[in-house]
Amino acid sequence: MFGPARKLTALLISICVLLTGCGREPGPDDTVRNAYGWYVRELKSGLNPLAEKRTELKEFVTAGFLVEIDNIRPELEASAFMDAQSFDAKLSIEKITKDSRAATVRIGLSGRICGQHVLNVYLIKVEGRWKVDDVKAVEEFSLAERAERSG
Repeated sequence: MFGPARKLTALLISICVLLTGCGREPGPDDTVRNAYGWYVRELKSGLNPLAEKRTELKEFVTAGFLVEIDNIRPELEASAFMDAQSFDAKLSIEKITKDSRAATVRIGLSGRICGQHVLNVYLIKVEGRWKVDDVKAVEEFSLAERAERSG
């Protein structure tokens, strides 16, 4: 069979492979999950994170998106992502497209009161970290996307 040296080598290789997977950088989907989870927790604790938790918010969003939040566009204000109080924090990642500097994460949000919404969350890398740069509701699906979603 295998000698002690081979067994030890196999064990060390296995550990290295496992640790390599654990040390991966957070992806854009991780940023979306973490940002939304944090946002909902803050709202449920009675705080307005957009006004009262700016420092923490900067961990998740770009400076440009903060300006947009401050000047709330009507479609952004009405966005399910911003109106998280209506949701019970059920977020699903539907699709991720990314390159080394930008990403789009399509998410589904579902809640008891407002039903289901599909949003595109646009992220960019800032100093090596993924940050939300915009959020837009997905109104219409292309024929290919409809087929993909239904089957």
